[in-house]
Amino acid sequence: MTGPMDKRLPLNELVARIAPGQSIAFGGGGLQRKPMAAVKAIAASALTDIPVISFLGGPEVDLLIGLGKVGRLSFAFVGFDAYGLAPNFRHARESGAIEVVEYSEATMLAAFEAGAKRLPFIPTRFGLGTGILATRTAPMKTFACPISGETLVAVPALRPDIAIVHVNEADRAGNAIIHGDGFGDPLLVRAAAKTYLTAERVVDRLPASHHRRSTFISRMWVAGVVEAPRGGGPTVVYPDYGLDLPRVLEFQKRATDRAWLDRFVAEAA
Repeated sequence: MTGPMDKRLPLNELVARIAPGQSIAFGGGGLQRKPMAAVKAIAASALTDIPVISFLGGPEVDLLIGLGKVGRLSFAFVGFDAYGLAPNFRHARESGAIEVVEYSEATMLAAFEAGAKRLPFIPTRFGLGTGILATRTAPMKTFACPISGETLVAVPALRPDIAIVHVNEADRAGNAIIHGDGFGDPLLVRAAAKTYLTAERVVDRLPASHHRRSTFISRMWVAGVVEAPRGGGPTVVYPDYGLDLPRVLEFQKRATDRAWLDRFVAEAA
């Protein structure tokens, strides 16, 4: 008789499982629940020219761009929320240093939905009458609905090779709970070929009930779990800890200093 399922692994093994050229998507949103421990480990690795996908990007994207790790970026937003712009992202966009694929928030969620359902695209009205369809990099196309004849937008599926999501709590089998806003993560974990979780804590068994605003992730979609206390810092991981605003502002101020970024990557959570 086999024992209970155990998907725990150390952080260095998670990084070792990422092959060169594989696309990596990061969960969370802006300055909330970013998998920063995993991002730092990737930044310290030999991986480079990474196709990065981030629904609402923040310091994880800016860090990897600043260290020259990003080859292509698919995004709906990258910034520091109310605290302003992401310096390395802004420079890369202005200089054309990296290839970008630009989405709106709604169209990227549609792309994840198509990926989660294993469909080539999702039809939607999102984007109609907006400038997002006119951007040079937009992957979406309009078409005439074969049923109604109305103009719709076809949003191609996004299926990241690897998704990395930070959660509040996970069990050894890979079931997990996110407290507060799940952002696009419920769709992302199903769209990705493989999903890895970093967790504030790994327990033998999750509580039988949780708050109605919490998001449950099934072990069905999870390839591995890393216990990483404070693994989201300096971003906020509600309700475990708040935003380390002084550190975030320092990052924003010094993000273009390569030596400072190297020290940031090397520091413990």
